[in-house]
Amino acid sequence: MKRELGESASGTASADGSRKKNRILCPYLDTVDRHVLDFDFEKVCSVTLSNQNVYGCMVCGKYFQGRGKKTAAHTHSVQAGHYVFINLKTGNIYCLPEGYLVEDSSLDDIKYNLRPTFRPEEIESLSKNTTLSTDIFGQSYLPGFVGMNQLNKTDFVNVVV
Repeated sequence: MKRELGESASGTASADGSRKKNRILCPYLDTVDRHVLDFDFEKVCSVTLSNQNVYGCMVCGKYFQGRGKKTAAHTHSVQAGHYVFINLKTGNIYCLPEGYLVEDSSLDDIKYNLRPTFRPEEIESLSKNTTLSTDIFGQSYLPGFVGMNQLNKTDFVNVVV
């Protein structure tokens, strides 16, 4: 007896019997602003100050806790109209308030910058490098150095460091 093609929660059956994942295309990927994403900050919710289950808004760069209803991230997505969030621990990207996982290769650079990795020879070459690089804003910098962000009234710390 021939099987009918059908959909299930785990995917869609194809003619050869294999399963394909159901993909939901996120219509909000064009709202992602790479200029505001900075993963060097402490990963705590800007509302609750918790470091558990923190998501980064990929539109404004702020950090919020949770993904479910009545969480800071969910509230932000509804009130601000920002729908694309990245889990700062796992690197998974979600579309809120619906809560579905976004799988798109155009976001791989952001996932890499969340948790970059370097080979030992790359680290060794940093001390020998004299070539300046350019960041996304067009500013020149020497690779291996990290600037200090949002000093506000603590700029005296820069002298100590």
